[in-house]
Amino acid sequence: MTFEKKSIAGFMHRGITEENTYFFLNDFTSILVSGEDTNGAFCVLHCNGKKDGGPPLHVHELEDETFYVLEGEITFFIGDHTVLAKAGDYVFAPRGIPHTFKVCSEETQFIVTAYPSGFDKFVKELSEPFYKGFKKPEGPPSADKIQKLIEVSKKYKISYPNN
Repeated sequence: MTFEKKSIAGFMHRGITEENTYFFLNDFTSILVSGEDTNGAFCVLHCNGKKDGGPPLHVHELEDETFYVLEGEITFFIGDHTVLAKAGDYVFAPRGIPHTFKVCSEETQFIVTAYPSGFDKFVKELSEPFYKGFKKPEGPPSADKIQKLIEVSKKYKISYPNN
């Protein structure tokens, strides 16, 4: 195995700010590192979730995802595997494998890294930018938002096996 001597990105130090935070589907997500920062190699997002939250079963054709749980508990369903991940646990979801998750605790925080990047653009395209005084919409996403999710997903090669 050979390694390139040149890094894919320069030094970074990032935190959660109003400028990098978005309301994505049903909670807040902060894009800590974008594909623009890494020449498309990866992106890193800080996500929040509430009890019983989680995406529909889906498949990423283009990227692998990793999840690192900071707070709370999340049950991951990846292919034939089911795992309860707690704070400090790491989970890898390979591209091409159907997966989803469900938040088990009242609240959770976790880090998602996608290799290569692209998921960051997907999130931005489907989100509302955060601003001071932002009020979360009540209830589940509307039918229009679900339809937009399906349409935008096609662009990013994300599919939903149960639809």
